[in-house]
Amino acid sequence: MDTEHLIRDMNRHIPVSRKTLLEHLESGLDTFETKDGQKCSVDKKDIELLAKSCTEIEKMRLRIPIIVSTDMSYEGGAWKVEGSTEVAVVAKLLKKKAYKEDFLRLYYPDLKDLRRMLPSIISIVFVP
Repeated sequence: MDTEHLIRDMNRHIPVSRKTLLEHLESGLDTFETKDGQKCSVDKKDIELLAKSCTEIEKMRLRIPIIVSTDMSYEGGAWKVEGSTEVAVVAKLLKKKAYKEDFLRLYYPDLKDLRRMLPSIISIVFVP
């Protein structure tokens, strides 16, 4: 099995469409669909915790689930969150300083904390 095929299999859980946090709050949406056709549940407690951490503008812009991907630019192995709204929200949750507006590097302890806080809202993507 080649690396590309392996990564594609590992990423079959990627969401096909992501609704905003505000859409989840207003409509009571509690699922999202993945590339492989599965419906994944979103815990209302996770939505409420996330909403408490967001400004009204962030609620309109933040898409659920939040994508965290591998960061191949860092030799030691790391994860990253991209997008200005995503970075602002995740940095607040983890009490980390974002050095770039649209990029936040996470290390394994950060990822562990984020997944513990919002287990149903974080989606991990592997990139080569």
